[in-house]
Amino acid sequence: MNTLTQERAEQLANEIYRKATPVIHIHNLGGKRWRRNVPPTDGRYGPWLQAKYTVLNSGLWGDRVPCLYLVAGRHDGVIRYVGISRNRMRDRWRESPAIDYETGLKIENQLFHSQCWRHLEIELRNASVTDYEVRCINGHDLRAAIERLGPPLSGFAALGDDPEGIAASVERWMCNNKSPRLVSWNTAMTGKRK
Repeated sequence: MNTLTQERAEQLANEIYRKATPVIHIHNLGGKRWRRNVPPTDGRYGPWLQAKYTVLNSGLWGDRVPCLYLVAGRHDGVIRYVGISRNRMRDRWRESPAIDYETGLKIENQLFHSQCWRHLEIELRNASVTDYEVRCINGHDLRAAIERLGPPLSGFAALGDDPEGIAASVERWMCNNKSPRLVSWNTAMTGKRK
């Protein structure tokens, strides 16, 4: 029987978010629509809105270490998405080659995340929200953080020197505790709640 309350799960997730380092600030969506250079049947094709963003920490963005990354609204602090990168966060939050959707001409590369972009656009349409922060915590620092947080997360520290396993376990835990205020954008690997 799970005795962890949703409020406690959100508190623990927020503690991890606070320990993570800001890497990308998305401060607006808009401009001309663009598409990716993939087949039109691919869900990542587009058209997508362009992001105005700032890379806050290019070292962490390009660092080749397993990490957990979290996306939260800067206006409300709600963690909307959690993911892992096994290599570089820049491979998940990439600057994709882009083509103007209307003209078909190549334009400058555009920031893109295949699971988050649709949700970013939905929030813009429904609530005019365009201010997000993507944070990252590497697997080693995550282990230290969960050890201090205690159960149930500290149990994942038993994975020892497996930063990818720890990041994947914490990602799964957050998805299993999904709520409107915690990783509501995650659609894969989420626990079933009644």
